[in-house]
Amino acid sequence: MNIRKVNIKDYNSVINLYKQLYDVEKVFDDNLIDEYKVDEKQENKIKKRIKSRKEIFLVAEIDNKVVGLIDGYIIESLYYKDKVSYLDHICVDEKYRNNGIGTMLINEFSNFSKKKGAKFIKLNAFENNVPAINFYKKKEFKNHSIYYVKKI
Repeated sequence: MNIRKVNIKDYNSVINLYKQLYDVEKVFDDNLIDEYKVDEKQENKIKKRIKSRKEIFLVAEIDNKVVGLIDGYIIESLYYKDKVSYLDHICVDEKYRNNGIGTMLINEFSNFSKKKGAKFIKLNAFENNVPAINFYKKKEFKNHSIYYVKKI
């Protein structure tokens, strides 16, 4: 198992993992579209994130096959005393889950965040996504705030 920075050659694997993550998350948000699709605009945005030096974007691979990803960025804010790293996505291929890959991705994300000067990692999870919440709690994340949504 190897964890490394993502590169553009990983694009198709990244899309596959984003789709798997979407399929899990759409159960928790009825405002998500029925099917994950990548149009040209989204493709360009994802490729830009892959190439960006500002992103923390890592993949886990086994035998040269990408089986997991984690991505995020450092929040530069006037409101925080210390830098905060925002964990945007984490996904392990469904065939490789429950083998410690998610833990390894979180650990490497933490290491990269520390190197960039972050003192905290922040993330969001759907309140009904009990497996994700339990995973984060095991990794010593604490419930810190509540995110509200109102349909208008």
